[in-house]
Amino acid sequence: MTILTGILLGLSTLLFIGPVFFYLLKTSIEYGVKPGIAVSLGIIIGDIICVLLAVYGFGSFFEQPEVQKTFAGIGGILLLFYGLKYILKPRVSFSKDDKLKADNLIKYFINGFLINFVNPFVFAVWFGFYTLVSSKFSSESEAITCLVIALVAIFVTDLLKIIFASKLSYFMNPTNLRLAFKIFGFLMIVFSLRLFLEFFNI
Repeated sequence: MTILTGILLGLSTLLFIGPVFFYLLKTSIEYGVKPGIAVSLGIIIGDIICVLLAVYGFGSFFEQPEVQKTFAGIGGILLLFYGLKYILKPRVSFSKDDKLKADNLIKYFINGFLINFVNPFVFAVWFGFYTLVSSKFSSESEAITCLVIALVAIFVTDLLKIIFASKLSYFMNPTNLRLAFKIFGFLMIVFSLRLFLEFFNI
């Protein structure tokens, strides 16, 4: 039951299409599997931190309006930056060297972590998951095991997205890729506006 619940929780996050989804696709399409995995690792580390904060009782702290506004403001600025960058300068690289540079992999890891971690919605999801499994299972160890399985399910699904997206680049020309990245940029700006609305309590 614990394993099944964890898998279902992990798969349920596929319904939440947010900015990290589009950044993961963009990176995988343009640079391939390794940078995509670096982004995915950044995302999952952010999720793990959220789970640890939930387990160690920081839920009430992150539910404070001031804290949520701070994260919403930072997240909004970050997503607006990426969105404008993708729209105004949709750089498309086919350089194999770019795909293998260690500093680029670190950059993608950090970007994946930041885009995920500064989104207040991510905290809400994981704190909600923790509340759910804590009420469902009698022991803390079962609840934590369930969340670990959910994290593994998310990482596996991200790997499948990376493989699929990296294959798309073989069927797209530079013009189509730039158009796709502009669309991703527009969606990033939409997500940033949603965070700004939360920041200004509109």
